[in-house]
Amino acid sequence: MKNIISIILTVVLTLTVVWAAGKLKDTGWVSRGGNVPVVSAARDLTAGEVVKKEDIAERSVPRKGVPAQAILWNKSALVAGQEVLRSVAKGDYIMLNDVGMNKNLSRIVAPGEWAVPVTFADRSLLQFIQPGDEIAVWATFTDEKIVRNPSEKSISVKEKTTSVLFPCVRVLDVGTGDGKPREEKMRNKTIIVSLPPQQVGLLIAAQGRAELFPALRTPNDTAARNRMEPGIVTDETFAGLRRGLKTVKVHGASGSR
Repeated sequence: MKNIISIILTVVLTLTVVWAAGKLKDTGWVSRGGNVPVVSAARDLTAGEVVKKEDIAERSVPRKGVPAQAILWNKSALVAGQEVLRSVAKGDYIMLNDVGMNKNLSRIVAPGEWAVPVTFADRSLLQFIQPGDEIAVWATFTDEKIVRNPSEKSISVKEKTTSVLFPCVRVLDVGTGDGKPREEKMRNKTIIVSLPPQQVGLLIAAQGRAELFPALRTPNDTAARNRMEPGIVTDETFAGLRRGLKTVKVHGASGSR
């Protein structure tokens, strides 16, 4: 009986692994021994010409070697019909900033996802973020709770907590959604990301209840994809940092003799 159960479990686990691998391959993220299929030029392209379907080709490259703005092959449809902004040699990557998005932004939204704008509290990093980058979205919430002091009087105390809202989000565009390099236009402080509908609702609600902060990720990095991994930062976190430290005592004026 135990042997039969073991055989059944082995078969189920094997089928699960095969199914998961197939799903990953279908998304365009895994192919040919861990490589990633991306869009490349099937011939020399000159600046100003419109890309046709036969002008692009699939190129398989190691996951770690994929540039941040490379276009995954499962999104190759967004390239056809677009104008090339610079010359691209045969076999080279076609990047997001190589083609002007003269059509609707919806062409680059993945199936089953919606595009949504997000504004961050600290915008200093945004000047370095480009279309195709992957970011983590952190959120700092301010919660109000009622506590009782020794005099039995209830007082309201505000407590801030910070945690990851979305561990990995791919940036569709920055600002206007035209796909052109940012140097050609004013630096907009809003970015456009793509998420499943339920997560879009969460992101919209979070912008009204929390301060959001971006964290730039390494392209195609599979680490820390679970939002639970980074943990949560609270007042207790900083209390723990100070716990056990000796107080520095200053004797007399600084530099005195």
